[in-house]
Amino acid sequence: MSEAPAAPVETDPGGLDDGGSGAMPGHTVVAVRRRLGGRWSLGLVGAVLILHGGGLLFGWSPTRTVLDLIYPDRLINPDEVLPVLETRDMGWAAMFLIVGVLLVVWTLVRLASRRPVVRGDPDGLGLAVRGPFRRAITIPWGEVGSVSAATVSDDYGDLPTLLIRLEDPSRIGPNPWGARWIEPSTLSMSAPDWDRDPQSVADRLREVVATSTRTPPEEVGPDPSSPAMTADPIADVPSEDGSG
Repeated sequence: MSEAPAAPVETDPGGLDDGGSGAMPGHTVVAVRRRLGGRWSLGLVGAVLILHGGGLLFGWSPTRTVLDLIYPDRLINPDEVLPVLETRDMGWAAMFLIVGVLLVVWTLVRLASRRPVVRGDPDGLGLAVRGPFRRAITIPWGEVGSVSAATVSDDYGDLPTLLIRLEDPSRIGPNPWGARWIEPSTLSMSAPDWDRDPQSVADRLREVVATSTRTPPEEVGPDPSSPAMTADPIADVPSEDGSG
């Protein structure tokens, strides 16, 4: 796999990242998000559907231009009336309009949120696999067996993926969103639209695990044992009557 720039290492200023893990200030945080290209494409498709469906229903000028191309005789005889849309055509136009509005709204919501797909901090591994509008789940590092990168082949070709082996797969559920189980305890997250290469993400996550599970050095303080009792020599002072 070709080398790629390392995943961004962020210093969380108080745990306000939208991954919701609440890391302590100064700790290393790895956050990976999806690129914006795929999100904009859905919005553009929705805009085209809105123009086409709404134009058929309400006679917008862009649709009239398309109809002129479909019916070139109308350009020769401008007074010719276009064929009346049938009920079936009106149904398709309404469906185009509704689907277009949903795609545009979906795109705007995704652009506004843009939460991390994968987030690693000392608290654990955050995965956005519950759904587009649900909070990411955080897996403690003690339940993460391994994190690695691989290329997985499916119907769409060879895809870069992040493989995560979990000690308790029930935390994720049988149908994760944006991921799939390739083994009973191994979760595969496809990463063709991530802003970083899965291999660099896996390397940085292992660094976070190492720093999170490292035993802190013992503090050096005063000796807790009780100090030895010492006494100064007492001078023999004669008494007033001359004795002793």
